[in-house]
Amino acid sequence: MKFFGEFKGQLIDPKGRLTIPKSLRAELNEPQIFLQTYDTGILWIFTHSKLKRDVEKIDAAKDKHLELENYYRTLHPVSLDSQGRLLIPSLIRESVATGNKVNVIGAGEYIKLDFQSKVDELHFAKGFLDKVDQMEQRRKAVDF
Repeated sequence: MKFFGEFKGQLIDPKGRLTIPKSLRAELNEPQIFLQTYDTGILWIFTHSKLKRDVEKIDAAKDKHLELENYYRTLHPVSLDSQGRLLIPSLIRESVATGNKVNVIGAGEYIKLDFQSKVDELHFAKGFLDKVDQMEQRRKAVDF
């Protein structure tokens, strides 16, 4: 099972639900899926079969107890509703998944949710204003 594609600026409704794009949803055909906190502003969605493969790899490790504990504490069992929406738990929305827009990225064995932060929007706005300023300076240079 592989997830492909990128869907930028997907909206999260006021109740914390994200509609998973249909092409990605087709691969989430297992009854149990998991949401994993990865880093600030990043979540992963994956299936129970991937969870099993990950746990098998960790079981083969030397210090597996601590590694398993760290792995399991980042997981949150979730499911899709009949309309293909994923409810992001409120605790995660408050700490990791800030904002109401997310880039949904098919990343092979999992789906990456990359939340657009205000910092990203500020960088975009600054870059845009810099380009406008450069164009204005070029126009003035041509106008003598």
